[in-house]
Amino acid sequence: MAACRGKRLRIFQRVLIYITKITSTTPVTICGSGTGSLSAEASVGDVLWFDTLTSTTPLFKGDTYTTPNISASTTYYALASINDCIEGVRVAVEATVTSIPVISSVTDDLVCELGSGTLLATASAGTINWYESPTGGISVGTGTSFTTPVLNSTTNYYVDATVNDCTTTIRTPVVLTVQKTDLPTGNSNQSFCDIDHATVADLMANGTDIQWYSSSSGGTALSLTDTLTSSIYYASQIINTCESPARLPVTVLIHETVVPPTLADIPLIQLCDDDLDGDDANGFTTFDLTTNQSVILNGKSDSDFTLRYFFTDISGTKIEILSPKTFINTVKDTQIIDVRIENKASTTCYTETSFTIRVNALPVINSSIDFKNCDSDGNPDGFTNFNLNEADGFITNNATGLNISYHLSRSEADSNTGAINASAFNNSNSISNMVYARVETSLGCHRICDVNLQVSATSFSPDFYEELELCDYDGLNDGYHEFDLSLATGTLMAELPAGQNLTISYYRNAEDAQLEQNEIIGVYRNEVPYSQPVYVRVESEDNGACFGIGPHLLLTVNPLPEFEIDQTEVYCLDNTSISLFTFNPKGDYTYEWTDENGAVVSTEANVSVNTGGVYNVIATSDYGCESESVRFEVVESAIANIGLDDIKIVELSDNNSIEINNSNNNLGIGDYEFALNDINGPYKGDPYFDRVGAGTHIIYVRDKNKCGIAELEVFILGFPKYFTPNGDTFNETWQIKGLGNDYTNASKVSIYDRYGKLIKQLSAKNGFWDGTFNGQVLPNSDYWFVAKLDHITAGVKIFKGHFSLLR
Repeated sequence: MAACRGKRLRIFQRVLIYITKITSTTPVTICGSGTGSLSAEASVGDVLWFDTLTSTTPLFKGDTYTTPNISASTTYYALASINDCIEGVRVAVEATVTSIPVISSVTDDLVCELGSGTLLATASAGTINWYESPTGGISVGTGTSFTTPVLNSTTNYYVDATVNDCTTTIRTPVVLTVQKTDLPTGNSNQSFCDIDHATVADLMANGTDIQWYSSSSGGTALSLTDTLTSSIYYASQIINTCESPARLPVTVLIHETVVPPTLADIPLIQLCDDDLDGDDANGFTTFDLTTNQSVILNGKSDSDFTLRYFFTDISGTKIEILSPKTFINTVKDTQIIDVRIENKASTTCYTETSFTIRVNALPVINSSIDFKNCDSDGNPDGFTNFNLNEADGFITNNATGLNISYHLSRSEADSNTGAINASAFNNSNSISNMVYARVETSLGCHRICDVNLQVSATSFSPDFYEELELCDYDGLNDGYHEFDLSLATGTLMAELPAGQNLTISYYRNAEDAQLEQNEIIGVYRNEVPYSQPVYVRVESEDNGACFGIGPHLLLTVNPLPEFEIDQTEVYCLDNTSISLFTFNPKGDYTYEWTDENGAVVSTEANVSVNTGGVYNVIATSDYGCESESVRFEVVESAIANIGLDDIKIVELSDNNSIEINNSNNNLGIGDYEFALNDINGPYKGDPYFDRVGAGTHIIYVRDKNKCGIAELEVFILGFPKYFTPNGDTFNETWQIKGLGNDYTNASKVSIYDRYGKLIKQLSAKNGFWDGTFNGQVLPNSDYWFVAKLDHITAGVKIFKGHFSLLR
């Protein structure tokens, strides 16, 4: 057994025994499933094959072992054996079964016209191989992507995958498609009307995914909403994302149309009715419909457009008018004409509008009238001035809206030339007392009336006049006033023979009265101040036009008295009277003064009064015209009555003040103002003064109405805080200020130094200290005082304090 262990033993007897072993092995790989040949070599002896490390029965003896059909990797073991000995080291030899890889996915590519593409593939495992044929050949690339050479036709490539020498059984094709896109087809000339507002979307071409450009190459595709213009457009098509390199040129022509005016903007073609058809009132005549051609073309040229005219018959059918220059309206008076404006280059491009034609009626008048007037100009020669405008109503039967002019001949009236002044025409200028009225409507259509002028006569007494007289009581003393002229009518009528059917009218002047224009009706305000004649026209209603004219009414406005007064005076209550007076009168007047109770106090120009109040004065002129009542106010006032009881004084303080009590007219009835220490002011209305220094002061109270100035002396008691006896003559001594007369001469002041030593005792009324003691100058320091002030009624008052001596 020792010889079968495969080990070399050292025999001390120096006998060498060699044990066999496996010197090399060759594994096998099986693709998918099947058999495989494993091989091994032994250093000595045979090779035994086992399927486990421990099995005792060999599978095969020999150097090469063919496996059974297996589908999974299997490990076999080779043993070097001599004489089939199974002892020894078994060497593993692998029979590896590898799964045959498969192509999981492929991605074709596409190029336009020619180019290089990138093909993609994925496999379940292994390396991907690229070929140009489905079998055989050599690989042109490996990996998951393959970039083709530049190709100009569609080409198939093929892929498989290899793992451990196991390769997919069938190659998968991968296609590089070379797309060649032709240009689209279509009409190379396309036209549109500008009124259609065509866009790129309206262009037509046959193909797939048509793109439009403004150039034959390059550029950016146009938006379908871009508006077309007359130019060349280019179309391409896109197939499989490949756009045709060539583009189809399409010539676009935009045909212009006219933007016509609306019916409201096209002038009405209107003609007057005539008798060319034997009837000048039937509403039919001949029209030239082309009159409005330039307006309808709206700035376009007639060389580019054709106008066709139509009317609609009673059945609603549009009938073309073939002779528009000589068209007789088919509907009486007013008719709508439709017009089509066609582009001569493309008659399908047109616009339409309408306009109105109208036959205007002639005025309805009398063909002739007799027109009468009276010879009232003072020269009964059969000639007088006519206001021919008064004949208008007889000619037109009072129709309105007509324009009437008068002419000396029928031919001038027909041609509307040589119009005469109708408002002042003298028949001496006519031929056989005939004039001709041209009566024209607002639309210019006319007829002619023959007017036969007939003259009559009448008059009125020239030296008579009636006067209307008023005082100028209208609030403005200017010689103007309103008159009711009808108040004079009865008197004027009484001057004329009774039994006549007369009317009286009033005028500013003879011409207005003659022509019956600008008649004064109702209330009249004179236009000439103080005195103005008014012309009176008396006219017979029976004779129609006979009248008399003259300045028979005089309007007189008498002025109110005017004078001046000083309308405000002050009465000071000092038992003296004051005079109120008028001045600068503008005439000789009588006067009446009344007080505020209405009692008459004077009938003179002036009056003396000794009480306040309101007085009124009225002046009366020789014409009996009274002035407005003039108001004169007398204001009562008085000098102030002020005493110490009216004064409130704050003293011995940081802000001494004086306040005067004037509430409830305490000082008197006057209106007062106040000043301190200066009679000339300044004065103020507030009766209060602050920051008042100690000492004697005078209060002045002045009456604003100049009734006088009252004054009052007051005292502000004070003790100076310091004094400066340095020889500069200012503030050289210390003394009490403002001690009034209500304190007695017994009032004393004692001065002490800071240690309580008595330095000086002096009279409070008029004493002072100069800063010395027994002739010696005292130093700068604070000093104390005790003032015992003897008041006449209140007794002794004691004040203590201190002050500074400063040098």
